[in-house]
Amino acid sequence: MANYSLEIGGAVSTGWEYAKKYGLLIAVVYLLVGMLTSGLEHLTGPSLSMQDSQAISEAIGRGDWESAGSIAQAYNSNVGLHLGGILGGIVSLIVSVGLYNLALGLMSGRFNEVTFEAFKLPFATYLKVFAVGLISGILIVVSALFCIIPVLFVAPRIILAPVYQVEHPESGVFESIGAAWKMTADNTFSMLGLGIIMVGVVILGFCCCCIGVYFAQAIELFALVAAYYQLKGNLQ
Repeated sequence: MANYSLEIGGAVSTGWEYAKKYGLLIAVVYLLVGMLTSGLEHLTGPSLSMQDSQAISEAIGRGDWESAGSIAQAYNSNVGLHLGGILGGIVSLIVSVGLYNLALGLMSGRFNEVTFEAFKLPFATYLKVFAVGLISGILIVVSALFCIIPVLFVAPRIILAPVYQVEHPESGVFESIGAAWKMTADNTFSMLGLGIIMVGVVILGFCCCCIGVYFAQAIELFALVAAYYQLKGNLQ
C-alpha cells in the first residue's frame, strides 16, 4: 500500500489559495446559512394542543397570568425550538454536503466556479453523509468518555469520512468511515495539528469583527479537502 503523509503547511496553503479565489462567495453562503438556522431556532412550532389550551384558559379564568404565560413559554421553547433545530440541522447538512462537493470539484477541475450544480446530488448521498456524521459523532463521544486522550486519536482519523462519502456516493456508510481511518493511518498527529491550526484560523477570523469567521470557515473547508487529496492515495 502507498504511504502518503500529510503536509500540514501544504494543506493550509492550498486552503488559503482557494479561499482567495472563491472564499468570499462561500463566506456569504455560510453567513446566510447562519442567519437562516438562527431564525429557524425561533420558530414557535405548531398550534397548542387542546390540553395545553385548556390549561391556559383555566389559568386566565382564575387570573393566574403567570401560569398561563409559563405554559405557553414552555411549549414554545420545548416544541418550537426543537422543530427549528431540526430544520436548521437539515439546512446545515445540505449546505455542508454541497460545499464539500464544490471544494472537491474545484480542486479536481470538475468545477471552475462557485456553482449550485454542486448541490445536485442524489438524495441518498445526503442521507449517507448524515449517517456518517452521526456514527462518527457517536464514536467521538464514546472515545471522549474514556478521557481526553482517546478522542484525540479517534477524531482526526475519521474526520475525512464525510468528504470520502461525498466523492464516493456509491460507497456504504461504514465503508466511508473505514476508508477515512485507513487513509489517515500514520497521520494522526498531522491531522490533529491541522485541526488545531484551523481552530486558530477560525478564532482569528472571529476577532476580525466576527464576520471574518465565515471566511475562515471557507479556508477550513478547502484545507480539509486539500488534506483529503493528499492522503487518498493511501487507499490504493
